Amino acid sequence: MSGNPNADLGCTCYRLRMAARRVSRLYDRHLAPCGISVAQFGLLTAIRANEGSSVTALAHQLEMERTTLTRNLQPLERDGYVRVDAGPDQRTRAVRITRTGVELLSRAIPFWLEAQRELEDSAGRAELVALNKALDRTIEILPRD
Repeated sequence: MSGNPNADLGCTCYRLRMAARRVSRLYDRHLAPCGISVAQFGLLTAIRANEGSSVTALAHQLEMERTTLTRNLQPLERDGYVRVDAGPDQRTRAVRITRTGVELLSRAIPFWLEAQRELEDSAGRAELVALNKALDRTIEILPRD
């Protein structure tokens, strides 16, 4: 018995959330000198890869609620890392990374790579590869809603 009833019941969600929190803390610790969290780092990389996407399209790609994405964009916009402009029609808003955001990503990547290496050193390369394959497969087979 682990002492946690969710784990004792075999709750996959509980285990995934606990693992995600631990991994996030590791990356956050490495990214701290840049002043961003791993969630913000991931958001900036997604925006850069999908330059000019609508908030709705970006939220869909990131498996987030649109309102959650909007809330998460606010500090990045406030700090000048992203811009949320009018989209091609009156109803949409397009998200773009700024030059300052690109510079921040360039500074942050070495810290992110350090976090990747620490995770690999802790878990082992083969274990991490297997975990990533299992997670990719899980994302592939679960319905989107």
